[in-house]
Amino acid sequence: MGVVLSLAFIALVFFFLLYQRLKRTPGSSRGLQIAVKCAATSMAALVALLGCLRIGAPAHWLLFAGLIICTIADGVICVYFLPGGAIFVLGHIMYMISFWMMHRPDWRCLLLLLCLMGVITIGINHLRVSKNRGLIYAYAAVLSLMVSLAAFQTPLILAGALLFAFSDGLLGYLAIKGDATYLDYISLGAYYLGQFLLALGTHFY
Repeated sequence: MGVVLSLAFIALVFFFLLYQRLKRTPGSSRGLQIAVKCAATSMAALVALLGCLRIGAPAHWLLFAGLIICTIADGVICVYFLPGGAIFVLGHIMYMISFWMMHRPDWRCLLLLLCLMGVITIGINHLRVSKNRGLIYAYAAVLSLMVSLAAFQTPLILAGALLFAFSDGLLGYLAIKGDATYLDYISLGAYYLGQFLLALGTHFY
């Protein structure tokens, strides 16, 4: 199993780097870019499927479903941004239900959520966000809730959720402040690594 997981991670890194190269190559096929981008996420979904087949916990099957939804969202968002974002939210919801089933939240989750929302509010005000402020704040609330629910799961689940949230936060920053190649690599790299760690979480209970 360790060899299969290692090969899946190597394939994920390969597809990630290939996607970055393709989208910066003039004249490259848009369809090929989307296929390669989705292929990277599908490696994480494959790892989750193997974990589900080995352990079979209902919460893990929901996490696997979330990864499938995010794989679809990766393709849709390249063509239709808002529908793609909505599909990602559905993926987040699947993750959150999965986390809830693994470990029921308590008052500490609520406290962490309030702290995260406070930090996000300060950040949005500092960046002077005006366009789509409501949508950005709503999406940030979903991410904060996901991290809050992941905070008391296994370290792999927590690390995956944190990287996912960090990736989306950095992506939002890039959308506001403009593109920077190295930050784009960091953002997407954190996203794929976060998804892979979430998938690995299905191998433990």
